[in-house]
Amino acid sequence: MSGDTDEVTAALQKVQQLLDRLTARGQHQAAFEIARAQFSASMRASWPANLSGLAAAIEKAIADGGTALSDGEREELRAAAAVLKSVKHG
Repeated sequence: MSGDTDEVTAALQKVQQLLDRLTARGQHQAAFEIARAQFSASMRASWPANLSGLAAAIEKAIADGGTALSDGEREELRAAAAVLKSVKHG
């Protein structure tokens, strides 16, 4: 796998923090699909295959106007998705 493991780990942590914020605000539906994909991607043995799935789930959530993400949260998620998408299959 090419790509920086530390960058991927940091991106996954950022996604988890944003999911925690959504859940704390009671926006469970908005976080559900990202959370499912994040769980799969959090297991290193699944890398890089599940990272692209998480990136796709993030992009779908951003595109969904009903997620009630702030502009800052959208930017954080976009940055995390970009890192996850940059990981190439070996």
